This record gives sequence, structure tokens and C-alpha cells, in this order.
Amino acid sequence: MIRYLKAEEIDAKKWDNCIHEAYNSLIYAYSWYLDTVAGDWDALVLDDYQAVMPLPVKKKYGLSYALQPRYTQQLGIFSRDPLSLEAQENFFNAIPPSIHYLQLQANSHSHVPNALLVRKKTNHLLDLIQTYPDLAKHFNTHTKRQIKKSLANSCQIMEHLDTREIIDLFRWQDQEKKLGMGAEGLRILENLINTATQKGALLSIGMYSPVNHLCSAGLFLLDKQRIYYVAGASDQMGLEYRGMYRIFDHLIKRESGKNAILDFEGSEIPGIARFFKGFGASESHYPLIERISPNWLKPFIRLKFASPKPTPK
Repeated sequence: MIRYLKAEEIDAKKWDNCIHEAYNSLIYAYSWYLDTVAGDWDALVLDDYQAVMPLPVKKKYGLSYALQPRYTQQLGIFSRDPLSLEAQENFFNAIPPSIHYLQLQANSHSHVPNALLVRKKTNHLLDLIQTYPDLAKHFNTHTKRQIKKSLANSCQIMEHLDTREIIDLFRWQDQEKKLGMGAEGLRILENLINTATQKGALLSIGMYSPVNHLCSAGLFLLDKQRIYYVAGASDQMGLEYRGMYRIFDHLIKRESGKNAILDFEGSEIPGIARFFKGFGASESHYPLIERISPNWLKPFIRLKFASPKPTPK
């Protein structure tokens, strides 16, 4: 039986055990991660946590809504074994009508009812099992050229960056490029950095200028056999010195030869998508779902509820 559980009714230990053992496990679905990026969240749970689906429910204008939290690319159903198409549809149909507006990104293993599917979004993945020289053969000409330019300067690559330096760089980028992170987005990012560090799940990589100034930073999450690129930032010097090319080259060299996937998290922005593909990444797709209940609320929802801002890359 599928049950709808409020935040206080969820057994975090059983939940995390389900996510850990899930055939489609993703770091975004662990309770600690959801607590950090979403605050309170509800869920659908099958039997004794055989399968689960997080629902980051909030209230605004007297309406309940569930939108994709910042720094989570995919949610949806997670289960120990693959569910039948019928079982998956039952899950999505069990989302209570009391949630007036729902817009979420399910995981790439999801089969969603046609009534909910808006479109498929694109992710980019790189299998790191090969040696670095073999992986580097698949970098495109432009990427190889940018890495070479970056290596020619006197900048240094460092790991395990200071949180304050990271946040200052993201704040500058947000203000300069008007990305819309704001104080709330920066607060959540800082909390995620601190929590993931405590969990041993964060790798931060930065490029420092010759005067020891952090000019580019990449934040990566580590989970089982997957490395997630969660966010990145560069100032003008970082852009000039091709800092993100250098950071990804360093990461791929560091993790090459391992049974792991580098998850770039994709992008709807063509230039960023080309950047990911330049490292030899292949495409994967996952569904964007939406529901408005009752239907007559649609004009109000469209007016008052903006889609979440994309993560800075």
C-alpha cells in the first residue's frame, strides 16, 4: 500500500536505507540532503519503505505546492528493485490532490503518466572507468585547446576550499551575472557545503591566481559510484584563465580508472551543454512533470509561481 506521510511521520533510518539500496539511488534523495535543501518535506512510501518518493511540499497564498529544490536535479521514485510500469503510475497517481501545484524532475528511470509529462530534460554523463589518456582522447578540439591555455598560466589548482571563499565567489558571480540566487540560494548552498563536508560527501576544487586569489571553483558531491557536479563559479580572471576547464581536467585525471560516473547534471543553456559535451560526456534524459489541481487555478499558478532558478554552472 502506498501511504502519504508528513515530514514528522517519516522514519529517516528506513528512508535512507531504502535510498542506499535502491537500484536507481541518487544522493539528492537521502534525508540529510533533502533536509538541507528543502527543509520540511513529505513523501509517498510503499509498504515498509520498499519504494519511496519525496515531495518537497510548501505553502504559499494558502496553496500547497511542490517544486524541485535547489541543487537537486532528479527526484521521483526510488526503489530497491525496478517497479512495473503500473506500479510507477500508481505512485504518481497517489500524489494527493491537496497539493495544488506540482512541478518536479523525476529520475531517468521513471515512467510517468502522459498527463503529468511536460517534456524530457537532458543530462550529461561520463564513465570514468578508462585511464586518463584514453578519456582525454575523447575531449573535443576546443576543450583540449582551452585546457592547454589554462595550463600555460601560473594559476594553481587546490582542493578542499574554504567555505567563505567559495560563497564570496558565488555571491560575486550572482550579482555580476544576475543569476537570481539571492541570499536564500547562497544560504542553502553554504548549508549544503557544510553538511556534505561533515558527511564526507563534498569535493571542492578551485583555481587560484598567481596572487592566491580564488578565481574559479567547482563543487562536486561524492556518492557510491557517482560524482555530481553540483555548482560552479568564476570571476573575470577565472573566465580569462579558463578555470572551469582546468578544474574538470583535474577532476577527470584524479578520478580516472575508477568504476564511477561523472554526472555533469546537464544544462538547458546551449553553451554550458557544449562545455560538458566537450569532455566526451554522453546524453541521458529525465522527465519534467507538472500538475495543477484543480484546473481552474492554472492562470493564478502561472502568474504567482515562478519555476526554480537554474543552478549556477
